[in-house]
Amino acid sequence: MISRALNFTCLLMLVMLPLAARAQTATLDAREIIVDDESGIISATGAVEARSDGRVLSSEALTYNRDKKQLNVPGALSLVETSGDKMSAASGTIDNRLEKGSFTETRFSSPESWRMRADTAERDGSTLRLNNAIYTSCPECEDPKAEPLWQLRAARITYDREGQNVFYAHPRLEVYGLPVFYLPYMAHAGPEVEKRSGFLTPNLASSNDFGAAVNVPYFFNLASNYDLTLTPRVSEKQEPFVTGEWRHLTQNGSYQLTGYIHRPRNLLAADTSRELRGGILGDGQFRLGDWSLGFALQDASDDLFYRRYKISDTTRLTSRLSANRSFGRHFVSIEGYKFRETLNAETAATVNTIFPTLTHRYVFAQQVLGGSLLVSNRISQSGREQDVDETRASSMLDWSWRHTTRAGFVLSASNRLTLDAYDFSIAADDPSAETAREVDTLLSANSTALTIAYPLQRIGRHDRQTLSPKIQLVLAEADAGYDDIPHIGAVTRDLTRSQLFQPLTPKDEASRINLGLDHELDFMDRLSTRFFIGQSFNLSDETFSARSGFGDNRSALLSEAAIYAGPLTLTQRARFTDDAGELLRSESTMTLGFKDLDFGLSHSFYEAGQQSSGSAVLEEATGTLGWQIGQHWRLDASLRENLETEEHVRANAAFTYEDECTLVTISFDRDYSRIGAIEPDTSINFTYTLKTIGD
Repeated sequence: MISRALNFTCLLMLVMLPLAARAQTATLDAREIIVDDESGIISATGAVEARSDGRVLSSEALTYNRDKKQLNVPGALSLVETSGDKMSAASGTIDNRLEKGSFTETRFSSPESWRMRADTAERDGSTLRLNNAIYTSCPECEDPKAEPLWQLRAARITYDREGQNVFYAHPRLEVYGLPVFYLPYMAHAGPEVEKRSGFLTPNLASSNDFGAAVNVPYFFNLASNYDLTLTPRVSEKQEPFVTGEWRHLTQNGSYQLTGYIHRPRNLLAADTSRELRGGILGDGQFRLGDWSLGFALQDASDDLFYRRYKISDTTRLTSRLSANRSFGRHFVSIEGYKFRETLNAETAATVNTIFPTLTHRYVFAQQVLGGSLLVSNRISQSGREQDVDETRASSMLDWSWRHTTRAGFVLSASNRLTLDAYDFSIAADDPSAETAREVDTLLSANSTALTIAYPLQRIGRHDRQTLSPKIQLVLAEADAGYDDIPHIGAVTRDLTRSQLFQPLTPKDEASRINLGLDHELDFMDRLSTRFFIGQSFNLSDETFSARSGFGDNRSALLSEAAIYAGPLTLTQRARFTDDAGELLRSESTMTLGFKDLDFGLSHSFYEAGQQSSGSAVLEEATGTLGWQIGQHWRLDASLRENLETEEHVRANAAFTYEDECTLVTISFDRDYSRIGAIEPDTSINFTYTLKTIGD
């Protein structure tokens, strides 16, 4: 027997194998290495490290059998891969290339923060088989005996590192060590896979229309730049309801489409005679050279589909197609729109399509009369299913000027001149035919706005205040022929702070004087307030609807206020009658936000006729709560009430738990609205996501 003490790396296979095989062997480093030439056994002790192809085996002692080409580690060991994967065991045997072996009391972890442990394990190249094993992505507990939030316990777990697959035989899901779910077989992608075809986390739900239901999404990874997710909803009261989501990233942009299809039964068939109900939603944005292209798609088999299936509460479906580009100081665009009312009955004034709309804008480089000049040209065609189709060609010259005097006055002026030409497609028996034919071939309108503002500022030791009075004179003139255009009265005017001093298009404008007073206060960067009051005085014979806020003589009194004080924010926008100061409409909000807790309260009031012609009084209040409970728990809730009728409108709440390995959400939604055959409904949803598996 020969005994040698070494403090340097020993090339084992220099002794064991011919030169051609040396590149495939392990090297050994230890404080002491003993070579027994008679038995062919090499023993190493003290900070032992064996290396092969980037893999590193560490232990305090091991022996190597040259005949069997096998390392035997009687005590604790660790094996680290080039990828960062780490395996530790109480003992084990492994070949001289550190690829094949068996181990006891094995633990395996990856840089992606998931880990496994097993009573015994076998390693064969890139395949690791673990017996009586556990898988989890939860972090290690401080108490080694404590169970993680969740883990998968299986009779056998097979991890194919090369193919990035994890297979389970007889797995069961345990929550804090308690079994809650069992499957005879299960598989999922390994931690290095960014996306792969397979089932995603299912979602449990319950509602009046569907009863108890489960949504089971399946993800199709068709290519690196496009995929499809199909989600059938299986329920106790309905046939399967299928949702499909398509996503596609192209060289020039991206788009996504979401489709729904269902054969309704019971309550879901109460408001339709269709055998199949469905819808499609989508949007996309592309870049082709200098052109920007975009689209939005919203359509459904019937008007109430999205509301009935709790997908959207929109009252109008809008589809859009657009293309635009800029070159120099020119801008051109082509747009098309399709509209569909889902709640309000269509009337003769309802526009169903606008296609095409061709727009050209040019900003002059040189100033004109000391101001900037913009010219805009547009051709559009509007289609109405119940009345005349309208083609309009218009040109607008928009001039603006601004100057600040030495005395501090801010002077501004603007002028808009429009020229419009109309053509109508009218059926012979259409009641609007005679009026439309009387419209002049060419119409013109002009509006001029002159504005004077005088901002006054006071800067104190701890505060800064700004008071800004403003007065504006608007002079508008339009051809009388505009009044003969069918449905010209459908123009919407809505008096707000921004619209008070922002003139409308000339054909919709009226001569008026606008007054406004703005005050701002900032105190020690702790308190800020904003207050505005304004009113408009009509100088024309134009008449306005009560809803608009404008008046035949004077408009409603307009006010806006805001207070910002630390975590507290208060805002209000209101209209009052110009004589008695009675409230016409009000929108108020209060938010109180802290690090882990925030409250919100909003109140809205609309007097009769302030929303639409003939509308009743509406007064609503909404309360919201957001509470971050500790590091992982969160509660969000809201309640909306109709104070006029003393009825609930909507209530919802969501309770969420999220940490490094788990996402759990329980949500509740109660919709109290009654629309047609749609009755109040309650929905409950439950989602349990195991990170690295179901996300």
